Amino acid sequence: MNTRISAIVVDDEKNSREVLIKLLAKRHPEIHIVGEAADVEEAYELCSNLKPQLVFLDIQMPKANGFNLLKKFDKIPFEVIFVTSYDQYAITAIKFNALDYLLKPVELSELQQAILKVRNNIESKTNQQPQVINLIHSLESDLQDKKFAVHSGEKVKIINGNDIVVIKGDGRYCHLIMNSNETLIMTRNLKDFEDYFGVKSGFIRISKTYMINAAYIREYSKGDPFIITLTDNQSFEVSRRKKSEILTRLKVNG
Repeated sequence: MNTRISAIVVDDEKNSREVLIKLLAKRHPEIHIVGEAADVEEAYELCSNLKPQLVFLDIQMPKANGFNLLKKFDKIPFEVIFVTSYDQYAITAIKFNALDYLLKPVELSELQQAILKVRNNIESKTNQQPQVINLIHSLESDLQDKKFAVHSGEKVKIINGNDIVVIKGDGRYCHLIMNSNETLIMTRNLKDFEDYFGVKSGFIRISKTYMINAAYIREYSKGDPFIITLTDNQSFEVSRRKKSEILTRLKVNG
């Protein structure tokens, strides 16, 4: 038996709201739409008065984007499923923070997966707050000054990208070696971190296994093999195919 979940749909396009509401009524009757809004102010009033369990939130809206709604709450009291047209930067940040999004036009399979996750979160009383806060911070911060949540035992640690010295890939996991010598583990691969930080950050992919933070480079060798040594005396050999790219990133003439 599916528990009813109260929800509102926030989208400046009336047609988009109608399509999603009809889709939900047909495929997911357990989602009870209690209201709809065309902008952030209207959405905030609905959330405050109706206290929905779930908000389908359009990102791109003319007066203020969807993230501005989330900033209005000290504690976000509902689950969020983002709805967006193609916006790679926002999508990368949303995925990295383990939040859900639907790409317009909405596909049934993606809608089903997102709602299943919401239902599980509500039933288990899982708190999305750290991920949402990190997402907002990520989209507003400088490229490298990003904070995100890492689960460590029974705690969730909020770490700053500037404090990561090395990221070591291990299949579906990454080991984050911090400047405090602590090592944290995230369920992400190196490509996720590459996409998240972007090419304009100080993080450099030097091989299939490692990314390093250029802020911690102490020295490097001029010839082959190309060795980079960090301030904590860790040394890494750079793959040959990466040498030219990395020298360019470091603004060094090879």
